Amino acid sequence: MSAGATLVRGTQSVAVKPGEVLFSGDSLRTGDSVATFLFCPQKQSATLAPGSEVLLTQDNYQVKSGSLQGQRQVSACYLPPAQKLSVASMQHYGVMLARSGSTPPPGTTLAQRIAALPAPARGELTAQLEACDAVLAVDAKDPGALVGRAAALEGAGLTFDAGEAYRKISSDSPNLGWVAAKIAEIERNLEREQLKKE
Repeated sequence: MSAGATLVRGTQSVAVKPGEVLFSGDSLRTGDSVATFLFCPQKQSATLAPGSEVLLTQDNYQVKSGSLQGQRQVSACYLPPAQKLSVASMQHYGVMLARSGSTPPPGTTLAQRIAALPAPARGELTAQLEACDAVLAVDAKDPGALVGRAAALEGAGLTFDAGEAYRKISSDSPNLGWVAAKIAEIERNLEREQLKKE
């Protein structure tokens, strides 16, 4: 999600920040400017015209008022498992600092950790990272590609690397509640893993 819209979730609304994850049942409303969102079920990017509203469903999106200015297919769209936060929780987590990890980094490189994955998982992760990296080569701060990269690492079980990728999102797009919640969750998981080793 880009900036320029209001997210309506339930009976509450909040200004959308770049990199916000949207859920089925959410509505987006634009004011005087356009807003662009990725719709992963259809691997599509859509731009909502000023003064428009769209409702997101599980399989589609419906323009309730106004219009779309453009739609285009995207090569990849990966989303992390994320909890749907209330607007109040989004704001609460949004002010949390994405602290540096207290868990020491692994003694291997990311390339070594990827190489150690089973072949099917390694192939899938490599393809996902290549798709995201191709977008990031053009725009190093593209929210969709940054989120996709973090989601791919998390999905492959590379928890430490996923945490680092989520911190990158947090530094580029501060105050995203879902990212702060995700970093806190990863930190707890890493700390539990560390305690098992000690």
